[in-house]
Amino acid sequence: MKETLKSATFEPVKEFKLPPGATVISKETRVSVEQIKNGFLLKKSYDIKWRAKDDDSNNYDYYSETWFSTENPMTYQEPANLTLADKLK
Repeated sequence: MKETLKSATFEPVKEFKLPPGATVISKETRVSVEQIKNGFLLKKSYDIKWRAKDDDSNNYDYYSETWFSTENPMTYQEPANLTLADKLK
């Protein structure tokens, strides 16, 4: 049976630009890696708490950057020639 696409959406790239005179109160960054059929999706998420100039209230912005990789960036390989003593330093 042939599959028919009923809807599709486009999500543009989101960016955060701090308004002039504003100050960042805190910024949290998280990285996640999702394995998909032909590689990996890397997602870097930002939670930014900021305050505008001449304003006592806090503002929050959340956005993510996503990109594709054929290799898993979370893979770690130890150098082969390290001794146990070198590892414990």
